[in-house]
Amino acid sequence: MYRLKLTGILSCLMVLMFLTTVWAKDRLAIMDFENKSQHGGWRLGRGASDILTTELVKTGKFNVMERDKLAAIIKEQNLGASGRIDPSTATRIGKIIGVEYIITGAITEYGQSRAGGGGKGIHVGKTGYHATVDIRMINAVTGQIVFADSSSHSDSSYNVRVFGIGGGENFNEKKATEVMRVAIKKLTAKITSAPIKSGGGKSSLSSKGSEALVADVDENIITLNKGKNAGFKTGQKITISRKGKVIKDPQTGKVLKIKYKKIGTIKLTEVEDSYAEGEVISGSGFNVGDIVR
Repeated sequence: MYRLKLTGILSCLMVLMFLTTVWAKDRLAIMDFENKSQHGGWRLGRGASDILTTELVKTGKFNVMERDKLAAIIKEQNLGASGRIDPSTATRIGKIIGVEYIITGAITEYGQSRAGGGGKGIHVGKTGYHATVDIRMINAVTGQIVFADSSSHSDSSYNVRVFGIGGGENFNEKKATEVMRVAIKKLTAKITSAPIKSGGGKSSLSSKGSEALVADVDENIITLNKGKNAGFKTGQKITISRKGKVIKDPQTGKVLKIKYKKIGTIKLTEVEDSYAEGEVISGSGFNVGDIVR
């Protein structure tokens, strides 16, 4: 009987740990990319967004919405072509599907180039493949573009003809797609490591994608739900504020401004990877859920 109870408790703890990890991840949606190149049509844009989805999921740092669910919502809400979502539309989508970020993108270069030369009956040809992908990441709450970047990659292959025997290489879609995949992998690395500008401060999407909050108040000791991974250091002075009135555009619903009330200041005395503690040096009335500003 004791073993059964212990097994049940351990199972519940494992489920709770799993759910906590999942909920802690940034939630995002990836739109079909717009294809601005002269090759591939709309399928190329969809393929690019699929590659980015796969690469971001592999990092284990994001909850990415399924394409079918996203496409159904876009169609139902009549929100337009997925590759051309603007910031105001992104806030509408974010509110409906409950994501924090929306990524849009475009393939600006994708194709093949040829070069070669030779003599005395021998010709060496070079076929090059090149892809450039641009992305924008939009905060689905504020409509602010918090990250924008592009990445390119090139590769080539050679062929030899002797007295006309041998032949040139036709367009190799597999090689071209692999070049685009490498460019998108480079973008994935940038997304997970770049500092994201949001409001008046900076935050890393991978570890600081949400505001640090007060997790516990014990008399004069305040515990925050973020630590070293969010850039906090021992001895640092932190201002704690409380979210107040939210001012929105009556036409678009876009958040124009959020008013905050300063509660006080703490000095960090202990900083670990995932949390930090500090002593109150000014102010009073701190509550769980108050925000680090």
